[in-house]
Amino acid sequence: MDRQLIAKANHNITLRQKVGTAQNLFLGDAQLRGLAAGVPFTQTATIQRPAVLQCLNIDSTDGLGDITNITVAGLSLFVSTGSAALACFDSRSNSALAAKQRSIGISINNNQTVVVQGSLVAGGNVGMGISIDPLKSPADVLSPANQAHGYDFIFGMGTILVPAGGVATLTQTATRPCTLGEVILANHTPAVNIDDLVVESVEVAGLEMLAGATATQQIPLSVLTNASGDVAGLRLSYPIAANAQVRIRVRSFGAAAQISGGIFIEPWK
Repeated sequence: MDRQLIAKANHNITLRQKVGTAQNLFLGDAQLRGLAAGVPFTQTATIQRPAVLQCLNIDSTDGLGDITNITVAGLSLFVSTGSAALACFDSRSNSALAAKQRSIGISINNNQTVVVQGSLVAGGNVGMGISIDPLKSPADVLSPANQAHGYDFIFGMGTILVPAGGVATLTQTATRPCTLGEVILANHTPAVNIDDLVVESVEVAGLEMLAGATATQQIPLSVLTNASGDVAGLRLSYPIAANAQVRIRVRSFGAAAQISGGIFIEPWK
């Protein structure tokens, strides 16, 4: 599902909308530098013109971290009880994943804010840049009620420690009804080779999503990272109700590894 095109259609944005328009590039905040490992950070971007928020990019020194909340005009874009891997929003992700899946798709007005909260696994620097589509006037900004589907953006899968030679399961609960889209997992322990990590199960509301025989499949974790070229293959396209659980079981054939993840949401009305 192309969230970017849906946002353009919802706001009647044409291909020439940016032509001759000032302040039509990225929205961001001052870069945060020298953060310690695990220390919470907050970035706040305040816009100075009416616009539709498109691709959200969050970049850090090594791309390893957890995003605990994202709010637009005070409303959260998270639809689960867990954090999401920073890797979901890394601008260095596979290019096919960028604009289509990471588009927020919400219009906001002058002086409204986007707030990103999280932490970095090993510390370092972090910053954000959100591409925009400018709107002609404040009257073109939709009310939250008229773009409520845009606030269903990311299902955070949290973070787990997979023991050496063992198994652990990412488990999170939906806070509102939504349709699950692209699954992204991240290895937060670079010392563990990615080819020593496999996914054995992806279960949504009690139903197995992997297509093979139960308990016989081991999908390389690399297939579900932000570097994967099979963006269509990452898409669940599965509707769930509030309080439904999503469970992803990961095995390490090597040392202990910290695994994080997130699932983008299809922008159904």
